[in-house]
Formats: sequence, structure tokens, C-alpha cells
Amino acid sequence: MEEKKTRKKRRNPMENISTHLAGPVEKDSRVIQAELALRRNLRAGSWGTYMPGIRALATTFGVSPATMVKAVDRVRSDGWISNSTARQRFTIHRDVILRHKGKDAMLRTLLLLAPKTGRNETTSSASQVLLHLWELLAPKGWNIRFHIDDYSNGKRRQKQWDELVAHEKPQAVIAILGTPAMAAWARDTKIPTIFCGGAIGEYSVPMVAFSSGKMLEMAMDRLLALGHKQISTMLADRSPEYCQSVQKRIEQKLSNAGVPFIKERHTPTSEIGGVNAFIKSLETTFEQQNTTALICLEWREYLAALCFVQQKGWKVPEDISMICLSSDHAADWLHPVPTHFRLPVITMCEILADWIEDVNLHSNFTLFESLSGKWEEGATIGPVSETTSIP
Repeated sequence: MEEKKTRKKRRNPMENISTHLAGPVEKDSRVIQAELALRRNLRAGSWGTYMPGIRALATTFGVSPATMVKAVDRVRSDGWISNSTARQRFTIHRDVILRHKGKDAMLRTLLLLAPKTGRNETTSSASQVLLHLWELLAPKGWNIRFHIDDYSNGKRRQKQWDELVAHEKPQAVIAILGTPAMAAWARDTKIPTIFCGGAIGEYSVPMVAFSSGKMLEMAMDRLLALGHKQISTMLADRSPEYCQSVQKRIEQKLSNAGVPFIKERHTPTSEIGGVNAFIKSLETTFEQQNTTALICLEWREYLAALCFVQQKGWKVPEDISMICLSSDHAADWLHPVPTHFRLPVITMCEILADWIEDVNLHSNFTLFESLSGKWEEGATIGPVSETTSIP
């Protein structure tokens, strides 16, 4: 019997990449993956004066020539390489590469997020920030390491953060919803750290945040203009400083409209997080007053409030008006379409990326960028009339 021939296993072309350049590559387009691998090899000096041609590179990185052309064009636009004609080999400009990124072979950003519990679970906005940051920084040689850490309670976690930094060896840190304890730790460790929202307390840490205060005031103005006076904003699982800030803004708006401010009615608070505590706050609020409008700070709180209203048999906006100070890609799928704010996530990510890229800004602890969302009219607010009352 003739022995069956075994097919020779095809060699993986990605084995040609230096092992010290290996690292996790996020799932994205093949062009970005090829570009990132190309930049790593150029920065590490894998080639001498000249870089191989398109077909050789495509074979090396395991992509199509068309994909490699796009990746090479991106690198060439930064001046790292050049060629006079399509058939000419690429000249490597080592001086440009070093000027552009310094002498580090790989810079990494450690991105910390709150745990998936309570108010700080990974929201769609946080996921969008992570995605856009990777798209902006990965092609420039940054390896974004995403970790979920339990720092939402505000307590200092020196040991855990030290261990995390010792393992990842980051050149910069972005903390989503940072805390004063984390701000103190960042200043002690001298690691460039910027907050994406949160609270810094008495410490000076660069921060980029969405201004819920500005959006809240705009929402109050719209509702007051429609005749609403009994407006409630749930403040479940928020810091005392944040609650005081929100209460002060709402009190001022109501005072200007001649409406007495009652904290327990207009801004009920709860130290306990989670949907059950939020619903309980809603129940208590509607027992105390004939609320005609609700302002929800977050998208999931809006959804919980909407379910609560619908279960009671009330109509939006005929019986109660609703506004959300956040947004979600699924907002347009609801009926009626929520009146909300569209957050400038891309703008925030561009500011963060610029800060990460410019080492001169790392010592600028006065940086504070406050961004406001864009008003989306929606169909969940209406004027107060004789029929606008909770049955």
C-alpha cells in the first residue's frame, strides 16, 4: 500500500518579526495591525538603511500587498520612510523616527477602569473612549493595557496600584472616573497620570471631563421654560461633593424661577448604588410630590426610570417629561426618542491622545478640559398642562 504523503505545514510569515516586539494586538483592521507592526520594527532598527519592498513586507507580516500599501502610506506620511518611485526601495529616516518617538522601543499606556459593579461598571461611553484611544495611539506605537480595578470606593489602594505598575511598566496612566486617593498616589509615584472624569480632591491632576453641570443647567432651563416646577434628579451612589454641586445648581435655577428648593424632593440622594436603590429613590420621590419631569444623569438610569414610568402606566411626555444627560448608540431605537445630550467622546479622546503624545504636558498639572454634550431634542419633553399629572 502506497504511503500517504503528508502535506508540509506552511511556515507562518509572522515568525520573521522579532520576538521582543511581540505583544497583544487588539482586534481591528488588518491595515492598522500591519502599520503597528511596521512601526515597531522601524523603531527597533530591524532593518538597516533601507526597508524591503511591498511584496516582501506583505509576506513578512502575513497580509495582502494591498493592505501593506495602505500601512506603508501611513508610515510614509509621517516622514519615517521615503521613496522616489513606486519601484524604488524605501529609505529609512532614522533621525525622524527618533525625533518623533524618542529612544523608547515601545511606549505603553495603562488604562484603568472602575469595576463592573454598581454605578461604575463599564459603560458604553467608557468602551468608546477605550476604542477611540486605541485607534489614535496604537498606530503611533502605544500598547494600551486595559485593567479593571476596584477604586470606586475612593479608598487608597497603594499596594494594588504599585503591583500593577510594576507589572505593566507604563509610561503614562489614564484613569477613568479617578478618585482623590488615586490622584495622591499618582503624584507620589511621579507617573504621568490624567483623569478622564472623576474627582481630584485637593490634589492637582490633569483632567478631561464631561461637564454634567453645564448640561444640567441647560436641561433645567428647557423644562422651566415649558412650565415644569416639580423636577427631580436622582443622585444615587454619588460622592457628597458631586451631590452638593448638583444641588447648588438646581437650587439656583429653581430660585430664579420662584420655586422653593426642597432637597429631598428635587435631588433625592442615596449612598447605596445599583438599580434597586435607584428604583427605591424613584418610589420615594413620587410619593412625596407630583413630579412632572425627571433628569437622569446616566443612560442606564434613564432606562430604569423609563421602565418605572411605563410600569406605572404613565405616558412620556404627556404625564411626565424625561431628559438624559448622556447618550447611547441605541437611543434612536427607542420610542419616543429620548431627549438627551450627545457626548463628544471623540473630542475627549483627541485631547487625551495629545496629552499622552506630548511629554511636555506631563508636568502640567493645571490642565483641565471641561466638555459639554450637544443637545438632542428628542420627543420626551413637553409643556405642563392640566393633563400633565401623575394619575
